[in-house]
Amino acid sequence: MKKFQKYLSVCAVAVMLAPLASCDDDDTVDPYDINYCYIYQPNSNFTKLEYKANGEFLIDVDDPLALKPVRLTKPAPRNINVEMAIDPTLVDEFNKSAEAGKKTYVFLEGASIVNPMLTIPAGEYTSHDPVTVTFGDKKAFQTENTDFVLPIVIRNADGMTISKSSRIFLTFTSTYRANMVNPTVESTINIDTDLENWQSAYTTSTINDILATSWNADDAITVKATVDNSLIDAYNSENNTDYKPLQVSLTPENINIAVGSNKANLGLTLGDYTGIANDEKYLIPVKFSITSGVGAELSSDVAYIKVVKLPLSVIKLGTYMPSGYTHMPYETTWTATSSSDSSFAANVLADADNSQTYAYTETGAQIEVDLGSVKNVSMMEHKFYAWWYALTEIKNVQTSADGVKWTDWGDVSLGSSDTWYVGFSKTAKFRYIRWTAGDYSYDSEYGCYYTGLKFYNK
Repeated sequence: MKKFQKYLSVCAVAVMLAPLASCDDDDTVDPYDINYCYIYQPNSNFTKLEYKANGEFLIDVDDPLALKPVRLTKPAPRNINVEMAIDPTLVDEFNKSAEAGKKTYVFLEGASIVNPMLTIPAGEYTSHDPVTVTFGDKKAFQTENTDFVLPIVIRNADGMTISKSSRIFLTFTSTYRANMVNPTVESTINIDTDLENWQSAYTTSTINDILATSWNADDAITVKATVDNSLIDAYNSENNTDYKPLQVSLTPENINIAVGSNKANLGLTLGDYTGIANDEKYLIPVKFSITSGVGAELSSDVAYIKVVKLPLSVIKLGTYMPSGYTHMPYETTWTATSSSDSSFAANVLADADNSQTYAYTETGAQIEVDLGSVKNVSMMEHKFYAWWYALTEIKNVQTSADGVKWTDWGDVSLGSSDTWYVGFSKTAKFRYIRWTAGDYSYDSEYGCYYTGLKFYNK
């Protein structure tokens, strides 16, 4: 047995070799002339037991486990005492049966019958109590074997004839489960070059929850982290990228996941990353190894941290107003137009929601809004008359301070809703914003009707 026992997943399924129908033990004898003693197979029970390395259950099973009562084919002529037993000699027979399939089962040690003597009262057919089994300390499951069988038989029926249907076989399958330590395989530190003192603002960075375990640690886990720049060339080759190495130190190098916790962060002190301004990109490959922690295993031993210039993008924030944003009041100088409809109603920009104000547009049309002067904008609200008059995509979002030079922010996929909040990856500074209407939520015959366009900042 290993020093640290594996977790076990136990699937208990009780089976009979031949469920009793009429107890025809002897074709030459009328079965109704004989009072047979037998036991039915229990209802199939696919309960899964999972064990930790420390022997505790992740998911438990009834112990003692109640099976079925013993039975007679005729009323008991008197109180009949039936003796039950576990019979390890039947394991070979079971392994040759169809029920075993291609598996080879071993006898389950440590189990016992709680009530080996059961009574069928005079005049009745069954015992009042079921056969009940206990598994002791369950250490028998914590071996290198994977498949177990427990044969249970009627040993003595107090003068009654024991039927061939007097045996049941409880089978168990065990598998090992570790407390997996799962690294965040890829994460990104985005450098916003518009931020004041950006050249040093990201020197001290943190990757939150870079490690997460399957369940809270029962034993303190220590994971050693080291930078391995030798992995960069292979990463670039596989992903057709051109990342460069970056001087960096990790804090701590020995990451601790405390007892009762299931996550841990990694701190980084970055060297000179100012090449970001020239579109350079950096890659930090971090190798992990577990140095302590009973039952802990790594699902992956490497994580890649990218250090790149913050990309400009528009982001779907949801259908409900996110917290932390402030509505920018409507100004009468604001305008809105659509290339598909010269009568596009610019008053959809007004503060008040007005269900009688519609602004029609079509897929492929370009909508442009003029905010009158340069504003700092963090989020837009797109409100439609109903989801079936809405867009599912806003494409080719562009902003401009002067209407001449435009900045690309990309596309954003939405969904079927009458309201969408769309954010910018960083605060956008613009007077003009335009986008192309994507597909309709429902049908081209319905088209798209805006009832509101609002802008927010932080």
